[in-house]
Amino acid sequence: MKQRNIALIGFRATGKSTVGEILALKLGRSFIDMDRRLVQDAGRDVASWVEQHGWGSFRRAESGLLEVIRQREGLVVATGGGIVLDPLNRQTLREDFFTVWLKATQQTIYARLSSDPDSPLTRPALSCLPPGEEIGKILSERDPLYSQVANIVIDTEGKPPMQIAEEIAALSRRFTGFTGF
Repeated sequence: MKQRNIALIGFRATGKSTVGEILALKLGRSFIDMDRRLVQDAGRDVASWVEQHGWGSFRRAESGLLEVIRQREGLVVATGGGIVLDPLNRQTLREDFFTVWLKATQQTIYARLSSDPDSPLTRPALSCLPPGEEIGKILSERDPLYSQVANIVIDTEGKPPMQIAEEIAALSRRFTGFTGF
């Protein structure tokens, strides 16, 4: 029986990469961080990519990578925060993945981004707004899209990554439509 891939979705700095690595180890699966893979393949950081070619180019590459990943099985995938912007990506996530939405408050996201020295290169601005305002605006736009594709929602507030990974593993095993374990 085919093992469905597990996709972690959510806004930047909600723990997708960190939790994804732990979850993959816990489940004995391979891990793919989509942003890292795209950057590795392109030979440049996200900020340079967006500056040179725009967000549209990055989003198209992201969609292409999702199409490749959907053909594989038994993966844990940390998606980029904007993967849900494309309706075809949302359809793919609903149909081919067990999708987990990692959530955090606007204040927590801002604090995490502010304390990460790599954020300017790995997470360039999405608008001309100040960071705190940008987070609120983008969350209000994306939350309904995350909701459309999520099989489960995990609040990451105040939880260590190991606890979040254990929670995902336990919930996904109980999810009646998921037969990947």
